[in-house]
Amino acid sequence: MSLEQPPPNHRASDNDRERAAAVVQEAHTDGRLDFEELDERLTQIYSAKTQLELRNATADLVPVAHGGSQELTLRARHSAQKREGAWVVPERLTAIAEHSSVKLDFTDAVVHWSDIHVDAQAIHSSVVMVIPEGWSVDIDQVEANHSSAKNKAVAPRPGGVRLHVTGKAHHASVIVRHPRKRHWWWPWYRK
Repeated sequence: MSLEQPPPNHRASDNDRERAAAVVQEAHTDGRLDFEELDERLTQIYSAKTQLELRNATADLVPVAHGGSQELTLRARHSAQKREGAWVVPERLTAIAEHSSVKLDFTDAVVHWSDIHVDAQAIHSSVVMVIPEGWSVDIDQVEANHSSAKNKAVAPRPGGVRLHVTGKAHHASVIVRHPRKRHWWWPWYRK
């Protein structure tokens, strides 16, 4: 989720700090920050109390986009495609899966759009979208043929990102959900 979405005077949570730290660490991995700058930014992030302080620490470090455009097409045929971590979300995504799986994890992603459109084309496949709480979801335009299209998200908050999912599912599943909760007895946690 983008660090630009909440109002700047809102208090920063631990999850907000972790997302900001991920952006800074990616910038260091890409060579955009040296060790000294990394240390300074992480100190600034972990001592931040508001969203504005987090934005100031990461303002010049927008993660590198996959493809660098406002559209992204993922194709998977007898394989798997994933987008997770601190990736830049374009305004429009197309997920084409044939005997495959596509996972779009928006929980740590940088989102600059109030509306995101995903066109899911699945044949004997699964397309899973993991969203943070507060997003609204419209999945009514998915045409399902011997398939399922499920929205497992909780009620949205006003002003949150709107996810519009369209497309076709043939012997497939299209699912929108929140990250799974970690249980103390299950050590191998996956979103």
